[in-house]
Amino acid sequence: MTASSRDLRIALLAVGCLVLTGCAVQQQADAAAEAQQRAANDDAQCRSNGVSPGSQGYLECRMNLDNQHAAVQPQNPFTGAHVYHR
Repeated sequence: MTASSRDLRIALLAVGCLVLTGCAVQQQADAAAEAQQRAANDDAQCRSNGVSPGSQGYLECRMNLDNQHAAVQPQNPFTGAHVYHR
């Protein structure tokens, strides 16, 4: 193997790593944005029921919505973390 072909392989490997890292970072950002939007929607839904944040009714409403979300969202069997699909 010549030095130039080795350098090319190293450069391609580095580019591949950067692309994969960028994809992972974007997935995390998308998941965070989705979680924020879901929290805002849940807050609005519970407030529309006439309960105020911090009250027992509000906490129960949010807990019920969290349970509903968890029931329909697949989880990683090894970590218990939610699996986000696009």
